[in-house]
Amino acid sequence: MISIELVKQLRRVSYWVVFGILAGVSGVVTVIIGLTSGGTPERIGTFGSVIPNSSGFTMAAIALNSLLLFLIPLAVAIFAGESVAGEASWGSLRYLLARPVSRKRVLTSKVVVAGVLALAAVCTVSVAGLVSGLAAFGWHPLSVIDLQHASPFASGVTTFSPLGALGRVGLATVVVTGTMISTFSFAILCSVVTDRPFSAVAGGVLLSFVSRALDDVPGLHALGPWLPITDKGASLWTAVFFQPTDLSSYPHLAAVQVAYAAAFLGAAWILFNRKDILS
Repeated sequence: MISIELVKQLRRVSYWVVFGILAGVSGVVTVIIGLTSGGTPERIGTFGSVIPNSSGFTMAAIALNSLLLFLIPLAVAIFAGESVAGEASWGSLRYLLARPVSRKRVLTSKVVVAGVLALAAVCTVSVAGLVSGLAAFGWHPLSVIDLQHASPFASGVTTFSPLGALGRVGLATVVVTGTMISTFSFAILCSVVTDRPFSAVAGGVLLSFVSRALDDVPGLHALGPWLPITDKGASLWTAVFFQPTDLSSYPHLAAVQVAYAAAFLGAAWILFNRKDILS
């Protein structure tokens, strides 16, 4: 069922439009920076900075940083939110559930395919940024300025060989994908609850905004480490570009994302098994 579901989803023009927008924006960012401020330092995350025209690898990091606030969560929410609610809005869900196939297999196939597409969306951003950056600025070592540890007595600059930089971009893509797990899972839950894809997608995006807003309330800072998405958590991927690489925050990040995923997907599972196919 997974292969059938994947083929069906890949035939949707709207999904290819999403991929095209992600790739296009990454390319446009490269063009704009190259023409206007190629030699000006660009921030990545909270404590990182790169000189765009020093290496093509800088644009992959800049693209991830630029699109992480809205477009990446939106793309993830679209693929997850459309998974079940899309079928319901078309009126085909009742026929799908009436077939001699368990609801377990139906929901599993939809979650797996939506997850593959969500992963592909994040990869599209980093690959498009990498390709456009290499075309514009070349295959050169990547230097990243660690603003947290830079001082008059220490430069705080980490330099990676081209192959090392390529590996770091891949690792950063994995970490960014990990921060999207809670958004993805909540959009799946919303997709099961509602028959309107737009509402499901909006719910996934809304989780990000609400979580960030709560983290910014002074009296609720104690909740920060346990919220699904925070500004600090969203910038943890930049740690892979520093030396020494501090991975100490990653286990907690993974645990929080897995906990929310278990709660949201568990609720989606229960509701989907009880869903009225005649509604």
